[in-house]
Amino acid sequence: MIKRNRFKLFSSLFIASMLSATAAEATFTPKADTYTVKSDFSANFTASASAVYNVDGKNHRVGTKSLPLNGKVSVSTVSTPFGDAIQSEATYGADGADYKFTLKIKQLKDLKAFTVQGIFHNHSDKNAKLATIDLFDTMGGTGQFEIADPAKWLITPLMQHDHAKTLAEMNGSAKEVALFVNTENDKSFLMGPAGPAEAHCRVEIRGKEVKAYAEMDRVLVEPGESRRSEEMLFIFEDAKTNTDVWTKWVAHTHKALSNKGPVYGWCSWYDRTTKIDEAHVMDVLETLDSNPNTFGKGIVQIDDGYQIMDGNWNGNAKFPSNMSRVAKKVREAGMIPGVWFAPLMVNPEHPWKKANPEAIQTNAKGISSFMNPNPFHPDGANWINPSHPKSKKFLRQVIETARDNGYGYIKIDFNGIGNQFVDPKITRLQAFRNLYTLYRDAAGEDMYILSCLGQPTRGVIGFVNAARVGPDSHPAHFSHCLESVLRFQIFNRVWWNNDADVSYLDVKLPSRRVGYTPQGEDMWKTWHNTVALTGGTAMISEPVNKDDVKAVWRNYEIMRPGSAENSRLLTLGKSAENSVFGFNAQRTYGNFAVYNLYNSDKEKSHDISIDFVEAGLPADTNCAIYDFWKNEVTGYTKDSYTAKALAKNASELLRFTPIKGGAPQLVGSNLHLSIGATEVKEIFTTKSMVNIKLTNAGAQNGDLIFYSEKELTAGSAENCKIAGIAKAGKNLWKVSLTGRKFDTKQSVSLKIK
Repeated sequence: MIKRNRFKLFSSLFIASMLSATAAEATFTPKADTYTVKSDFSANFTASASAVYNVDGKNHRVGTKSLPLNGKVSVSTVSTPFGDAIQSEATYGADGADYKFTLKIKQLKDLKAFTVQGIFHNHSDKNAKLATIDLFDTMGGTGQFEIADPAKWLITPLMQHDHAKTLAEMNGSAKEVALFVNTENDKSFLMGPAGPAEAHCRVEIRGKEVKAYAEMDRVLVEPGESRRSEEMLFIFEDAKTNTDVWTKWVAHTHKALSNKGPVYGWCSWYDRTTKIDEAHVMDVLETLDSNPNTFGKGIVQIDDGYQIMDGNWNGNAKFPSNMSRVAKKVREAGMIPGVWFAPLMVNPEHPWKKANPEAIQTNAKGISSFMNPNPFHPDGANWINPSHPKSKKFLRQVIETARDNGYGYIKIDFNGIGNQFVDPKITRLQAFRNLYTLYRDAAGEDMYILSCLGQPTRGVIGFVNAARVGPDSHPAHFSHCLESVLRFQIFNRVWWNNDADVSYLDVKLPSRRVGYTPQGEDMWKTWHNTVALTGGTAMISEPVNKDDVKAVWRNYEIMRPGSAENSRLLTLGKSAENSVFGFNAQRTYGNFAVYNLYNSDKEKSHDISIDFVEAGLPADTNCAIYDFWKNEVTGYTKDSYTAKALAKNASELLRFTPIKGGAPQLVGSNLHLSIGATEVKEIFTTKSMVNIKLTNAGAQNGDLIFYSEKELTAGSAENCKIAGIAKAGKNLWKVSLTGRKFDTKQSVSLKIK
């Protein structure tokens, strides 16, 4: 069986129990027609709840305001992924009424949080189509959402590529979830789905009023049936706790897979696009296989362009050996063969499509969905309806064929499922999850599945190992990609491994067909830093067998694999700018922090600052500042640091190491972009010796920078060489290493004079 990510809820509960739970209390009003929310900041919320449904072509609403309370509000104790909660349950509608509504509110004991869930009951003799269940409605006189200083409250959508706006400015909606933060005092709350996965949700903010609801997609509710909404979480802790609890709660209810760790490798797409052929793949494979110290043993993934036609995912004439033999050659080289496909995409001339027109997606008028011809797919494409029985058989065969051909990594693209399903009782979210249930079952538990989403969806949680969390990373569009990739880091290693898409080994290379980065080296470095620090997939898509690419191979070495530490965006929710991204590393030999300070302004320079306590560093402690790309310690500081006049699109990738005493301490490394977090396994120090154990990660040649009040000299080295030790400033020593050998035990010892 596949191991699911069953979070250590005991630890979560212990942490939660340390938090105050004196605020964010949700209680029914005396008539139970609304409920109120008390918070520990200047806000007053009163909300109603209801269900919107359609019968005989007419829309109706039933809920807490329109129906009488039936009986009393019942109270019980229930369990949640974050401890016990007091559940208050009220049902509305007179005895014998055709339609009733139930509202459940769970008040958590150990967190400033509650959940809300609604249930629609059809006691009539007619079919009803359920449109929405509004769970927290303050609009149009149905409640009130009074909050002081709305211009100080920043609202950040966490599952879509929309910019953060203030409550005073916002006039729209957030897909699934919204994070509210007071940028003056850091008070915060979050509204989002909790699961189990029933339906997509939306948080609508208009005219400083809020409505949070489940999108029930007009599902059929037959006579005598009841239908529940998605349960939504409302949490009022600090911003980091809010996002941590919410993402882990969803991971638990959606049964997220256990993390397989960061992966790395080569993808053909930006190298050759649909012009890829077997000869080039074999040339690349030979280069990778001949240079393990640079490329390791990662993934070799063939992208779009190998197939006979969309829907027939066997190798075309450009792959004369056939796809199974290509996979076998990759495995013989000690690497993992990967392949791209779009299972829902089918060529209009495909025999299966012609034989099964009823299995093709249609709109509400019954017209088949169609993608217009383009340079990559000149015939255009139809889209398969994943809920049709014939489609399920066809889609299963697509995945099973890739598995049987020996591929261990599949990249699933073009995930549009449409909105017309064979089963009228499933929501779009359930249809998506049904599709990925099929994919995982067909692939088996060992297959690494990457889903190209562009934006996060709960539809794939529990089925995929990695998910694309931004747009395609064309080298000219990095700034656009960063807006998504940095914000969506909260999902990495919780729901899946994040895939930022590929990085490149330089700003511009003559042999690269896909183009260059017009914003220049600063923008390229920012993207390269980010892909490595994301800590999910670390893929490149260069013609690595060409001489101009070979000259910059080291830029791949320093990102392989992604960071061992999970980074976070410190400014998430507090600023519309995604400016401070990194991690605080806990090590037995000394803690440190690595952060990329990024000026996202496309027009002018800015100062970018980091607060050390917020970054996980000790207060009032002198810290060495190491700049990765300068490969030097640029100074020392306490409590905070500011990158002065940072150019547009530029960043500083820095390590901050607290200096404690005069004994040798590692303060910098240019072997990997995580600056010691991934390539250094352990450091042992005695009175006369420093022993450094290294991992397989990072560059063959490079430097370790030590702070030491006593001189350091070369000792022994295993599976690498000490090329020299040079003084790099007061009490600073640069230890230069060469010849690091992949897949061996590497260690270095230094003598303390």
